[in-house]
Amino acid sequence: MRRSCLLGPTLFLLLGLLAACGEAPDKENPHLPASEACLTGRVAAVEGAQLLVASLEEGAGESDVYAVSLGQCPVAYQDPDQGAIRPGDRIQVGYGGTVEETFPARLGEVTGILVEASGFDDLCALYLQVLEDLWATDPALNDGVAQLGLDLSQTRLSPAEQGAVGVALSWQRDCPVLTGTWEALADQGYIDRERVEWDDGLFLSLAEENPSGALTFTAQKWRSGTGAYWFTHCTARQNPSGHWDGYTVGGEAIS
Repeated sequence: MRRSCLLGPTLFLLLGLLAACGEAPDKENPHLPASEACLTGRVAAVEGAQLLVASLEEGAGESDVYAVSLGQCPVAYQDPDQGAIRPGDRIQVGYGGTVEETFPARLGEVTGILVEASGFDDLCALYLQVLEDLWATDPALNDGVAQLGLDLSQTRLSPAEQGAVGVALSWQRDCPVLTGTWEALADQGYIDRERVEWDDGLFLSLAEENPSGALTFTAQKWRSGTGAYWFTHCTARQNPSGHWDGYTVGGEAIS
């Protein structure tokens, strides 16, 4: 299984500084300015003027995650009542056609952003909140953690969205995030199989019980065979506009 080492927030912000230019948005006829190329993506996180975008292009993988700086970049909204970009928005980004192969990647010469009126889904934001809540529970398990493992492979998030959640988590926690299953990270030598522990790391995972139906899931953080915590039988509902309005924990377990 491929492993990605994600950048912390300082490098993320530095890599997100893009030159922005273009025509002013037309509110009566929202559209992208003329550009060499266009990326369609999902906004996974927003931090000030920085966007973290997961590609929605066909065949997009875990590494198809982009840092976009708004700066003076013109933004047009198909919904005239919307005035700011939100996590969950489906957007089109016009750019000059070049891509710097950093991680997250950078689009060269961004000319404008079009925020679509449909297709909103902020599941990335919901799962980031679950991971934040899990981190704050039984904080003794977090002591001395220098790196995180993350497995979202059993969720309905696309590979690119999974990668974007990993970047955002790295940004929040200011430490590297290694994506992969427990088995994969053990095979790579991060988790000690014999002692059944991760000395300087913490493994986080989310697993949906029915990825094609109602959202029910279990969230876990694991440090060793005798140091782990679970949120079990969690449920969440999505409203007609695509927003996931929080979640409910059915039970908790500890080892």
